[in-house]
Amino acid sequence: MVTPALYRAKAAEYAELAKTASGPGEAREYQRRERSFTALADNEQWLADHPDQTVHATGVGAANEAAPVTIGETAAAVEQ
Repeated sequence: MVTPALYRAKAAEYAELAKTASGPGEAREYQRRERSFTALADNEQWLADHPDQTVHATGVGAANEAAPVTIGETAAAVEQ
């Protein structure tokens, strides 16, 4: 699992690259990546701080299993 600190370190790396960019387009791209990694860090931090407000998969492999649904079947019929 990636920690917020690792995302923030990557964001800082891109902030430094933006300062030494060879052109405005390159600088914008580095700034965009910095913002992206900062957002990822903020999201990971929120998840770590609020485990009671997130949905967790139950059972082994439950997050990767799909329930088969036939065409025309409603969600209510599947839940029964």
